[in-house]
Amino acid sequence: MALTRSRAGRLILTAVLCGCASRVSGQQQQYNVTDLGILPTFTGSQGSGINASGQVAGSSTRTGAELGFVWTSGSLQDIGTLPGFGSSAAVGVNAMSQVSGEVFNNITTHTAVWMSGSGLVDIHNDSTGFTSSEPIGTINASGQIAGQLTRADGSVHPFLWTNGSGMMDLGPMPGLTYGAAYGVNDAGTVVGTSWDDFATAKAFLWTSAAGFVDLGQLPGFQYGWATAINAVGQVVGNVSNDTGPIDGFIWAPDTQMMTDLGTLPGFPYIQPWAINGQTVVVGQASDSPNSGHAFIWQNGVMTDLNTLIPGGSGWVLQIATGINDNGQITGTGTFNGQPRAFLLTLITGGQTSTR
Repeated sequence: MALTRSRAGRLILTAVLCGCASRVSGQQQQYNVTDLGILPTFTGSQGSGINASGQVAGSSTRTGAELGFVWTSGSLQDIGTLPGFGSSAAVGVNAMSQVSGEVFNNITTHTAVWMSGSGLVDIHNDSTGFTSSEPIGTINASGQIAGQLTRADGSVHPFLWTNGSGMMDLGPMPGLTYGAAYGVNDAGTVVGTSWDDFATAKAFLWTSAAGFVDLGQLPGFQYGWATAINAVGQVVGNVSNDTGPIDGFIWAPDTQMMTDLGTLPGFPYIQPWAINGQTVVVGQASDSPNSGHAFIWQNGVMTDLNTLIPGGSGWVLQIATGINDNGQITGTGTFNGQPRAFLLTLITGGQTSTR
């Protein structure tokens, strides 16, 4: 599931989980890196979401401004912005090329939907009682969007937007005060976190039929965040305490339990951001809030993605935020020192492949 402002910080399993895990035979998979470029007059870019055909949602950046884009087969198309808002960002893109995004200024942020031909539409609803809304994760096949609503006093609730019925305030989990939704799958199942002012934060799963489900906790940790969900209901996220490491987890719907994803040497903070239908997880491993490497977890092994690209490429892959079922990965890094959105595509037998 998002480099939106939320994801950017304006914000090892011991056994294979299922037989459908990503293919590895004999040697580590390798990737070609594609620089997604920048829009005219901008100086950097960041990748956020990816769909099944390899379209990427992201944004170009410069000091004081940001403009969302959709990258398609080497071409960047900006999504524009709306009157009263100076900037925009594209967060997710589905198979219909619908884009979840946001428009923002120094005062507020509104969730928006973009499609080629119809352009950008503001879908924020002030009648929820919240002044701002922000999509955080993917947009699903039916166009549903999950994110967070924010009041002027700083309180936040998770929301689910559905075409035809609008923006639904999901509220916090019972007994808690705040919440945010980070992802939604094609079944309309939402994942996120809910918390209060008294050292409680719980990873949740929400459905229209059952409401909130507490995903539990890993032993020795106090706080939990669920950040993405795949088509079969597997959930990833991270857990932490007031001090110490941040561990990533995967939650399985059959066992109803979390399992620790393990560690990457030298990086005490593990934050998964996306999971595909083959149970391959990507995210960021870091040793400080501003220093990270993109990782991939598959078949129980966590690997620094920087070790799986050609040497001397000029790239440092810092965070991976999206992966599709063909194994293509998007995120943000630096290329020759400049911030750039990237697309990774698997190489098989010396040839670029979608598998």
